[in-house]
Amino acid sequence: IVNLQAQELSLDEILNNYYEVMGLEKYADINSVTVTGQSINNGMEMPFTIFQIKPDKLRMEVDIQGQKMVQAFNGESAWYIAPWTGSLEAQDMAADQIKSMERQADMEGPLYNYKEKGNTVELLGKDDMEGSEVYKVKLTYPDGDSQVYFIDAENFVVLKEKTTTTTMGQEINTETYYSDFKPEGDIMIAHSFEVKMNG
Repeated sequence: IVNLQAQELSLDEILNNYYEVMGLEKYADINSVTVTGQSINNGMEMPFTIFQIKPDKLRMEVDIQGQKMVQAFNGESAWYIAPWTGSLEAQDMAADQIKSMERQADMEGPLYNYKEKGNTVELLGKDDMEGSEVYKVKLTYPDGDSQVYFIDAENFVVLKEKTTTTTMGQEINTETYYSDFKPEGDIMIAHSFEVKMNG
């Protein structure tokens, strides 16, 4: 890791440090990832499992009070099963939901090889986030949706992501906070995250 505290880092240096710390180049040797955890929503704990398989396939299963919600994306189309709708039949997802699933299915994330993915990236500068100095890096997707990454200036992990997407004509702002970074093999992964939608 280049430590150039005296001089400001360029966008490429920040991103290269981030790629290196997270072990993103190691994903070239990985074909599948399974993540298990607990989701806590309004005080209710729900076990979940996420399966990712290259290229761009994703399946998420969430146990909700003994019933299983499933969301799946096969690289082109997406479907879901929501038992509380009274049906266990797979339902097709709307275009906006497919877009979200497609982005989640990108194992390395949109910042890695962003040019090849058609994304543009700019450095917005430095900021203070709860006592940590962070670089703010903005990524814009080809359709205009955007994400601002708050990258720790010391450890080069993403502490926060601020996402702006348009769903059914409405702008939705989501903030995701990452913590408890620990290595899994050669890859660094946040073992805890908190999501806030529209505040």
